[in-house]
Amino acid sequence: MANPTELSKKGGSKFVLTTELTVLGAYILVFVVFSILSPYFLSFKNLMNIFMYSSVIGIAAIGTTLVLLTGGLDISVGAVIGLSGVISGLVQQSTGNIGLAVFLGLLTGLLCGCFNGLLITKLKISPLITTLATLSIFRGIALLSTGGLTLIIASRSFKQLGRGYLLDIVPISVLIMAGLFLLFGYLLYYTPFGRKIYSVGGNPEASRLAGIRVNGIRFVVYVIGGLVAGLSGLIVASQTGASLPTAGTGAELNVIGASILGGVSLSGGKGQVYGTLFGVLILATLNNGLTLMNVQTFWQTIATGCVLLLAVVLDVARGGGYR
Repeated sequence: MANPTELSKKGGSKFVLTTELTVLGAYILVFVVFSILSPYFLSFKNLMNIFMYSSVIGIAAIGTTLVLLTGGLDISVGAVIGLSGVISGLVQQSTGNIGLAVFLGLLTGLLCGCFNGLLITKLKISPLITTLATLSIFRGIALLSTGGLTLIIASRSFKQLGRGYLLDIVPISVLIMAGLFLLFGYLLYYTPFGRKIYSVGGNPEASRLAGIRVNGIRFVVYVIGGLVAGLSGLIVASQTGASLPTAGTGAELNVIGASILGGVSLSGGKGQVYGTLFGVLILATLNNGLTLMNVQTFWQTIATGCVLLLAVVLDVARGGGYR
């Protein structure tokens, strides 16, 4: 009898390839359309703006992709982004130590992921209910920590994380995102850990019988999800030059939508982070293009919602759907 990790890898290869090519084609289409409609779209500055915006959602979407692949769900991502940014801002403001601020911001995200993972794996609470509750908890802590006020970050060094460029060409935040996508793309497809993630999402009972610690894998992906969301929170704070307790509001919809749009199934076990990257770029390019065309924010919100709905419909058509 074949090992379920092998089955998950073999069974998902064709699916992943077909889906990624489809999403890539969709992204190229969106890119070409806005290139024609707006004379400013193809400017170097505008393209870098798209990538910089993508980095915040893209980094957080990596963790969401891992969670979805195991058959889980995390809608607390946006609140973790806000809380991590607030903690780093408070530390930077009180100590002036940038390294400590970055470390504690990342630690905050990691601890949020641990909390979610423990509730889901140890207390057996539904991921939807758990992360819906922690969404309110984390957001409330962020608001309570600042009294609902915005913390201004004066440090130029800290701002380099989100605003800085390498050789005045490529944004540092984009390089971080690219490095993380490459890293987790490799981990998912070429390591035992990645194959276990697919196996747990595809058939948790068979994985358990094969000796895989199902709850252990699920816990780890929630921790990773919290950690990368914390990093996104630091980048948001760096880009805005401030720690906003409301930062990341609604981000959970974008990261989940980008993952599903990129081919990750809500039922688990199918998808790849590279598909998620294309999903992120589609959403970022759509928002940017509509802005350049002076489309009202209200219509942009409706358009984004329609794209996310389409992503879910496609997931159901592919045989997915949340279970």
